[in-house]
Amino acid sequence: MSSVIRKYAALCIVCLCSSLFFLGLYHFDNKYSQNTIQAANGILALSENDLKKSPVRFLVSGWEFYPDALLTPEEIQDSDHYMRYLSIGEMSNFSSPAAPSPYGCGTYRMTFFLPERKEAYAIELPEVFSSYTLYLDHDRILQLGDPEQRIPLVQNRMVTFYGGKPVTLTIAVSNYDHFYGGIVYPPAFGTMLAVNTSRGIRFAFCLFSCTVTFVCALLSFYFSHRMKQKNAFLFGLICLAMCGLSSYPALHMLMALPVFPWYTLELFCIYLVTLLIIILQNRICRPGFLLSAISNGAGAAFLIYALGYGMMASRLSLGAIRFFSAAVFCYKAASALYLLIISILAIHRGEKRRRPIFYATAAATCAFIWDRLLPVYEPVIGGWFVEWGSLFIAAAIGYSLWHDVVEGYGNSLIFQEERKQVIRQLSMQTEYSRQLSEAAAENRRLIHDIKHHLRAIDRMASEHGQTEICDFLFQVEEQVAASLAYSHVAFCKNPVVNALIEYYYGMAQTQGTEFQVRLDLPDPMPLTDVELCTVLGNLLDNAVEACSRQTKGKRRILAVGEIRGNMYFLKIENTYDGLILPEEKTFRSRKGTAADHGIGLSSVRRILENHGGDLDLVPGEETFLVGITIECPFISKSQCVI
Repeated sequence: MSSVIRKYAALCIVCLCSSLFFLGLYHFDNKYSQNTIQAANGILALSENDLKKSPVRFLVSGWEFYPDALLTPEEIQDSDHYMRYLSIGEMSNFSSPAAPSPYGCGTYRMTFFLPERKEAYAIELPEVFSSYTLYLDHDRILQLGDPEQRIPLVQNRMVTFYGGKPVTLTIAVSNYDHFYGGIVYPPAFGTMLAVNTSRGIRFAFCLFSCTVTFVCALLSFYFSHRMKQKNAFLFGLICLAMCGLSSYPALHMLMALPVFPWYTLELFCIYLVTLLIIILQNRICRPGFLLSAISNGAGAAFLIYALGYGMMASRLSLGAIRFFSAAVFCYKAASALYLLIISILAIHRGEKRRRPIFYATAAATCAFIWDRLLPVYEPVIGGWFVEWGSLFIAAAIGYSLWHDVVEGYGNSLIFQEERKQVIRQLSMQTEYSRQLSEAAAENRRLIHDIKHHLRAIDRMASEHGQTEICDFLFQVEEQVAASLAYSHVAFCKNPVVNALIEYYYGMAQTQGTEFQVRLDLPDPMPLTDVELCTVLGNLLDNAVEACSRQTKGKRRILAVGEIRGNMYFLKIENTYDGLILPEEKTFRSRKGTAADHGIGLSSVRRILENHGGDLDLVPGEETFLVGITIECPFISKSQCVI
């Protein structure tokens, strides 16, 4: 009970800390929550103290907006146009009850009354969808794309001007290419130094994020190739997609980009990260084939849907945009809930290493909840709540995965050193076995010669009537014949493999297991002696260990190797107690620690894959069968049947 209480206490602490984190972001990294003076009725009046207190502010409210019209400052003054006041973020496209289409145009206007002291000021315009012309007073200062010709072009830009007199900012925007329209994100206004500093910090943050994620992707791909780890490859793809996603703010600061295909790629990266997180967490937490298939399929389907939505951005109806927004809400909620559930199931199965993923998923769920409770949020430097949640999950998965990778890499280094030692010992054992074989052959020759010499002496003694000598020689000859008849069990002509099988043969005999071997070895063998001993040693060790756990029935091990054409087939079949622990493509071992589970079979599988071979595991009710198939061009074969 105490462990359950600790788990729930830890969960509550994680939820509390993550909620405090998101509330902190909402109050301190939110363009909408900064306590600064805003414009009213299209006029922003600031004093020296206001600028000293807040050198940078975000122009959220008080904008004059002229819908369905691209106006110049002269046209606004000379004629009467319909106008209303709005706040940035209040509308994300140009639709209205009178004009339900999300596409169209509009003109934004704001007048600044600044201190009389002549000082340089700056206005930073984030992405404006999707083309606009900017005027300061009556002068055209900036144009991105062509609003009248409907040529889209988007970039994060900054314009500067001097104060000392009232300045009117006019922005004429048109959008016919994107599901967002107009000024969606609040522009920043302040002293030139403050605005430049803010842009520099945000740019450095983007570069840092891109660099970290890109380096993590490269390391993941390296270890994936080096250690044949698919999970590391998937994590590398996650890092690469997150690198692409975090690079967009920096790209928009550096260059002007068309709406298509760049924003479609951004949308694709967002939901590619979500899909890869679901796939990787399914592989790590192992919720079962059915749940994994359904969740992976749903994630892939939504990714395709989002990609198609981005490609059709210039031909969407208002209903299609609203439906996609609702679908995004449902998909994010379902994803967060699903990841949380499979993390809980993994912990209940006793997989303590999955706890960081569980806690990160709980934090991501809190991110989704606060994203719904606090919708009026746009970060100044960092990312949105759901992006932070995805980052937490990716970091937790990375921690769990890298823990396994580093541990596996350390074990690999140890294995390589042990392999060198084994190779040296194996060469010494091979030489020793060769010397023993030569000595045994020499002994048999000497015994054979001594036997003939004894018969000659016996004949000579019988001719001279020495019966006592004849009786003695008869006894000596029987002993010689007995020693000549005795020889060690020879399983094959390969001394190394023979020694290995003889070792497990002795273990099987000790525990009362019948051990039968019918082994043909091709000459030459495609596997080296070290690889062959690794394969046979792991399989025979598993077979002997499985028989030792058997409490009922006759214990039996059968090892059969035969050559058919250019293929070599090896079958090792053993009786067992019928209990198996499935784990992906293999079976979990019931000996040693959890960290050692499946190492032997994975080593066998890796060796066979390097030579184009296959490993099949077939559990039955009473017997467990391991089958090996490997292509083996051969010249001759050595055979011994026991």
